[in-house]
Amino acid sequence: MDTSLSLNSSQTSLPQPLIKKHRSYFDSLNNCVVLRNQHASLTRKIIRGSALMFSVDAICFATLFAAPESFSKWDRTKILELKTNYEQTFTKPPVIDKDLWYINYVAHPLQGSYYYNAIRSQGATKLQSILFTCGHVIIWEYLIEGGIEQPSIQDLLVTPIAGSILGELTYYAAVKMSNRGFKWYEKIAVCVCNPTYAINNGFKSAKPKNRIELN
Repeated sequence: MDTSLSLNSSQTSLPQPLIKKHRSYFDSLNNCVVLRNQHASLTRKIIRGSALMFSVDAICFATLFAAPESFSKWDRTKILELKTNYEQTFTKPPVIDKDLWYINYVAHPLQGSYYYNAIRSQGATKLQSILFTCGHVIIWEYLIEGGIEQPSIQDLLVTPIAGSILGELTYYAAVKMSNRGFKWYEKIAVCVCNPTYAINNGFKSAKPKNRIELN
């Protein structure tokens, strides 16, 4: 009897490990809490994250367009000259804008952190989240806002850099809160500072042995 053949046959007949992609909250295979789409493809994370962020961009655009020009610094009459504006946007270099300081250095970093966490809160890596943030900043400056004003040097730098740093800090804080249980005021803070985490994962708390791992 060929024992090696028998052994090989028994090995090939063994069931292969079950691979399961979990949508969110709890991985029954590995007995741990996971983020929404943590085991999904990067493409799926980007599609969901982009859908969320385009919704946020639409709200931001509508708010700025309706706001007084002293606040937004937008000349709304330029909406009638979109073709000319976009030609300038893509043929001339970015400029130093004259926005209010808290727009450039508070609102834009917060916007960047929302971009960052749109996929970071789905288990994307730091690098993937940074690149996603840069991509959406370019889309905002050139494709969305570019029809009304020239892309801003400050926004192209501050939003992705400060936004990614702030985004990672708020992601870390949200995961830490999840691992020990969210208090009511922490839920409010997450909704303001990291709303995409709340949208993607809710406020599920991990049991002591089933905590989300930071990576």
